[in-house]
Amino acid sequence: MELLDRYLQAVRFWLPRKQQDDIIAELGDDLRSQIEERESALGRPMNEDELVTLLQQAGHPLWVAGRYQKQQALIGPVLFPLYSFVLKIVALGYLVPWLVVWIVLTVFVPSHRASDPMLTLAGGWASFCTNIIVIFGSVTLAFAILERVQSAVSALQQWDPRKLPRPKDRVSRVESVFGLVFSIVYIAWWLSLPRYGALIFGPIAGFFSLNPALHTWYLPLLAPPSIVAVQQCVNILRPQWTWLRAAAQLLSDSIALFIFIALTKFHPYLIPAGTANLDAQHTQALVKLNQVVSWSILCVIIGICIALIVHAYQTVRELRRMSKGSRNGAAMPASQAL
Repeated sequence: MELLDRYLQAVRFWLPRKQQDDIIAELGDDLRSQIEERESALGRPMNEDELVTLLQQAGHPLWVAGRYQKQQALIGPVLFPLYSFVLKIVALGYLVPWLVVWIVLTVFVPSHRASDPMLTLAGGWASFCTNIIVIFGSVTLAFAILERVQSAVSALQQWDPRKLPRPKDRVSRVESVFGLVFSIVYIAWWLSLPRYGALIFGPIAGFFSLNPALHTWYLPLLAPPSIVAVQQCVNILRPQWTWLRAAAQLLSDSIALFIFIALTKFHPYLIPAGTANLDAQHTQALVKLNQVVSWSILCVIIGICIALIVHAYQTVRELRRMSKGSRNGAAMPASQAL
């Protein structure tokens, strides 16, 4: 009954978290009873097409989940779970990154903060609230309009249970293999930089060199990709360890963030090579190159902060799933004894 499991999983996604188990158990029992009745009438097991027809009669997962939602005045129970989901995506995909970028720019770029810290905080808070009002208001307006015309949405009327996603209870081995290949290529490229890194700067390489203080961080920068590579190796052998991917990525992000924040203290990153006397043109080029490197490091820090938030959420989710699974496993012998 894989098709039934996929259907129940799709319904579960849109249900209130605290009621998911009870509702899915009730709905699953009802659908299985209908299947048993159909099979008894037919005198044989139902085929896939007949099961698809039964699930289509039960309704689209979004519609079914909507029957269990609290009544809403502006957004109805059918669309409310989708509305809530979109708001979460907007918050995580735009508002959180915006806040991270503002904090990083305020801390590391003096031109983005006022002379008075309170004015800086007030300005940032005002901009953040404005973004919330505009974005959440636009999403709410769009769903309020959709609520009035939802009966004309054919996507919720014509659907195929066979197209529902499969449960993700393991890490894809294909994903782990390709990720491992990329990690190995990246590590090999990084190790080749001392010999071939000068090719990046082309003809100006003889005039500039790396700040010697940065050499200390050359090998530590291999730690994040190495951690991910080890995780990918393990998940090839143990794909059911989904928690390992989230935890390894979180650890990798944390180390990378620490390293790149430390690198901001070593400006300028490029200095004149040896005893080279730079003319005005090369001096200006050196200044611009250091600015490019500074902004690049800042962008990397922002990206790592966003990834850190995402992977922290994924890690907590995996730990909760494991804890819930262990409780259910411990309770099973007692239930069987009854």
